[in-house]
Amino acid sequence: MMFSKKSLTKKVVKKAAVKAVKKSAVKKPAARKKRRIRQTLERFHVIAVQQTTTNLPYDTPGWTATLTRGTITLTAEFDDFGVARFNNIPTLTTVGYTLRIFDEANNQLTQKSVPSGLEVYVARFNLPT
Repeated sequence: MMFSKKSLTKKVVKKAAVKAVKKSAVKKPAARKKRRIRQTLERFHVIAVQQTTTNLPYDTPGWTATLTRGTITLTAEFDDFGVARFNNIPTLTTVGYTLRIFDEANNQLTQKSVPSGLEVYVARFNLPT
């Protein structure tokens, strides 16, 4: 089988050009996938825990939590395990709040600033002595 010099040169050039393009092609790093936040709690919760290395929840019967933003104040009662659920605040929160926790005698135990974008806020504090 005989090839003309012209057709043989074209094939060689084409193969060489393809190899050069493949070698010079710069691979882009794979784009990172955006992590999707999986929301598990439908309403905003506050958990009152001791400010120690164990972070044990307080025994909180009769305690209340208030969230304030401007002139609006929302209140929720704690259960026996240190958790207060705000039924009227859907999560993830869209604004920041001021959290105040009161004991059964209505003494303020702590005041915290709660940022937006949360489902749960863990209030770590020590009881006044």
